[in-house]
Amino acid sequence: MKILAIAHDPGGANAVAATVAALRTAGTQVEAYAKGPAIRQFQRLEVACTPISEEHQNLFVRLTGDILLTGTSQYDEFERDAILWARQERIPSIAVIDYWANYGQRFQPFNNPNAEPNFPDIITALDELCAAGMIADGIPEKRIRVVGQPYFAWLISRQKCRKSILKPRENILFASQPNANEIEILRILIKVLTDYKPLKKLLIRFHPRQGECRASLDLLAQSGLPFAIDESTDTLATLRQQDIMLGITSIILIEAALMGIPAGSLVIGVDDTLITNQRGITIPLNSSEKLREFLYFPQYGEIEEQFVEQQRDADFRVAQLCKAII
Repeated sequence: MKILAIAHDPGGANAVAATVAALRTAGTQVEAYAKGPAIRQFQRLEVACTPISEEHQNLFVRLTGDILLTGTSQYDEFERDAILWARQERIPSIAVIDYWANYGQRFQPFNNPNAEPNFPDIITALDELCAAGMIADGIPEKRIRVVGQPYFAWLISRQKCRKSILKPRENILFASQPNANEIEILRILIKVLTDYKPLKKLLIRFHPRQGECRASLDLLAQSGLPFAIDESTDTLATLRQQDIMLGITSIILIEAALMGIPAGSLVIGVDDTLITNQRGITIPLNSSEKLREFLYFPQYGEIEEQFVEQQRDADFRVAQLCKAII
């Protein structure tokens, strides 16, 4: 049996790469192809793949395999074209959903919104909430399998040992992001941290699309706090060195939480759009008081533990699903 794995967008690439790693660990032959942002994600997870240029149609001419495994992308047609090709070749296909959003849009041709969606034979769901959203978005229920998110399982398997609640949190990472009240939130964070005696270093990571950072850097320089800018290309390597992760609604918060690092979402004056805040996985902090309390007493909730158990080994469950589809 040979599995063909294909991905473009970062989220889907993480999920596919984690599954590819599980399949290869089990001795299954996998040819992995990554395009655009997915190339970097495969490299970050240390999963071998073949990079594809902007023109991907030539790839399908020479492909042969027994099963197609894909991520999903919003603007690029790589996965949708692959699913269509697999249907024409009578090859069963599986797509992995990586987040709780835009379910139907993932399979709708971007340049032809009136066309029929390109659904694969099976679409995985993170959990029951995700499955319900998929059905409401028009995805046929018979195609859905609730198996978890493989990348989440990959993160969970690499959890840090959680610190005792009595030990101070000395190293804090703040992930800034544009158009999210980030200056005012940083101002509040600085004010709280000024009185936080255990602080050894505040590390700030700017979003790639946050072009102008001068106002933030001026605030930090004037604060007198020990700070540095995180310019690492590997977010996970940075996270492993942190005691607390703070951000607004960045996906990095979810990665941190699943790695066993307390993750607080600073939703002060912004809409709380982070699903994991609702699930108790990341912690919503909507005031200075909540932030201060979180720094001294970061909590790990019961809901989070349930979610972690649900996601654990999802990479191997998707791998088993691939084998069972033939």
